[in-house]
Amino acid sequence: MFVEEVSNTEIREEYGFTIDKKVRDRLVGSGYISAYKSKELRGAFVHELTEAGWKQSREELAAPTPPGVQKVYRLLYGVLRTLDRHMTRSKLEVADVFLPHRSAKVVEAPRDADPDADIRAAYDELVSRPGAWVSLTRLRAALPHLSRDEVDDALVRLNLEPWAYLIPEANQKTLSEADREAAVHVGGEDKHLLSIELD
Repeated sequence: MFVEEVSNTEIREEYGFTIDKKVRDRLVGSGYISAYKSKELRGAFVHELTEAGWKQSREELAAPTPPGVQKVYRLLYGVLRTLDRHMTRSKLEVADVFLPHRSAKVVEAPRDADPDADIRAAYDELVSRPGAWVSLTRLRAALPHLSRDEVDDALVRLNLEPWAYLIPEANQKTLSEADREAAVHVGGEDKHLLSIELD
């Protein structure tokens, strides 16, 4: 599962295929991913799951096995349904289970914890470029050492900076219960996404 921005080059190296134009256009049109050409990667397409994409990914874990598929896929779907039952029983969200490779190690709290700095460090681990949007659900999952109030207070402070932005999810129907719980209330509305434009 692509849990961070990933280029076609990285997808080919990791999984042996690429997302071609036809598939990319369909996924973008469905609102499941965002995509852009990267100058740094010589025009290679970079893709990222949207909140709707994360929600669809979660639903796919519980999907029934399609008829007529090979045995290996029947086994795979069985494993995914087992994972679905575990996540449901443990009240886990996709962001709690699937973390970016670079953020496999959560941000550890120093003795004199600085929530503002910890949030910026966690954000940097969750994105591949400054300014990308990160859901507060994923951000909080990367900061288990900070309390809810510590994260909320730090987000409110960061929102006052000219290089940090908090916005609500535009399509509220895509929000999961965990997304709503992770929101921070600022300026009279719940915010679900964070962007930091510092390099």
